[in-house]
This record gives sequence, structure tokens and C-alpha cells, in this order.
Amino acid sequence: MILKNRIAVITGAQSGIGLATAFLFATEGAETVLVDIRDAGREVEKIQQKGGSAHFCRADISNPRDVKALFEKTRKKYGCADILVNNAGIVIAKKATETSEAEWDRLLSVNLKGTFLCSKEAILHMRREKKGGVIINIASELGLVGGTEIAAYCASKGGMVQLTRAMALDHVSENIRVNCVCPGPIQTPLLEEIFASSSCPEKEREHTLNMVPMGRLGRPEEIAQVILFLASDKSSFMTGAIVAVDGGWCAR
Repeated sequence: MILKNRIAVITGAQSGIGLATAFLFATEGAETVLVDIRDAGREVEKIQQKGGSAHFCRADISNPRDVKALFEKTRKKYGCADILVNNAGIVIAKKATETSEAEWDRLLSVNLKGTFLCSKEAILHMRREKKGGVIINIASELGLVGGTEIAAYCASKGGMVQLTRAMALDHVSENIRVNCVCPGPIQTPLLEEIFASSSCPEKEREHTLNMVPMGRLGRPEEIAQVILFLASDKSSFMTGAIVAVDGGWCAR
């Protein structure tokens, strides 16, 4: 078990990539803390039934008080977090001209500010324990290339990519590695939300598939395997890396 005795905090863990990562980490021996604004109690029970260690913590990652409480609860339950997976995010599928200021603020507050708040608190705890750690940010292929009618989301994910690089350089001397995964279109509730918000969901789905050279959507479990690699000592010489896992999308 490559994460035995590690303590992992995973945001947005009630479904999709976050949930797949929590299951995989628990299987690999990690003490997992599933963080979401929605109830993930049932998901925690499923992990425990399979012999894994899991705990649910409800938190709004855009709220600094919630974030501070999250890491303090983790410390009291398991100890200082060794691994943080910044996966939580929301989407607004609109052009910039159609996005309200309130929508912009809400999306950036969750996707980018939430990543900043969680990373900051995790690093402060890691620094206090002088044990180092790993942070993995889950951005998107749309943080690397443009996308139509999804302006705020692209901006937030591009920000996560650059935040990854900056934090990697700032904290490498503290033995804290920071890397970023940029998934392509993955079969998750978030992607279904994007399709559903389109004026023609089936046409949008077909267009998305046509953009992927592999010709299919990715699976959450495929992204979780890459996150596991970056969380483990097998990637010990990697920091500041931006890893596209997108079926070839960005290779076009």
C-alpha cells in the first residue's frame, strides 16, 4: 500500500474524480478525509465497508473559517495532513458577456480562491510539523487551451495552473511538492451539468467527443490513478508539473 499511514484531504469528494480518488487512496492505505458542501456520509460508509479509513467533513472551501476548521478537525482526527487534493469546483457554461458579476465572483471564489485557501492552510500545518507534504490541484484541459461559452471556468482553471507553479517554487525548500492534473472531459456529474446547460445537449456531447482524439470520455478512475502517482513517493522528483490527462485533447 503506497499511501500507508498518509493522511489525505480531498475536496469535492462526494462524487466524480474526488470520490474515485478517495476510494483509491483508502485502498492504498491512506487515512482519507472527504470534503464537500454536500453530504458524503454514504460514500464514507462504502469506503469503510471495503476496509478503508474515511471521514466526512462538510465545508465550503470558499469560506476561510470552514477551511481552518477543516484542517483543525483533520489534525484532531488523524494528525497533520500529508496530502491535499484540491478537486472541488463548479461550472458556469456562458460567454463572458453573458456571465453576471455575481456568477463570476462565485465561480472564482470556489475554484480559485478555494484552492488558495486550502493550500495555504495545508502548507501552514505541514510547515508547523516540519514533515513536508504533497498538494495536487485538479484543473482542466480548459486551463491550458480555450473553450467556447465557458469563460469564467477557463479563467479559474488557468489560474490554478499558474498558482501550482508559483507554490511549487515557493515551497520546494520545505519539502512540499505541488503539482497539477488537467483532466479532459470526464464522465462526471459536472460534465453532465455542462451538457445539460447547453441549448442542444446531444449536439454538445457529440462536439465534445469529436474534440477528443481517443473518441471517448475519460473515467474518474483513470484520473484518480494519476493523482495517486503524484501523491506517492513514486513522483518524488516532480514539482510544478502540469499533467494533461485528456485523451489527446491538448495535442491537437
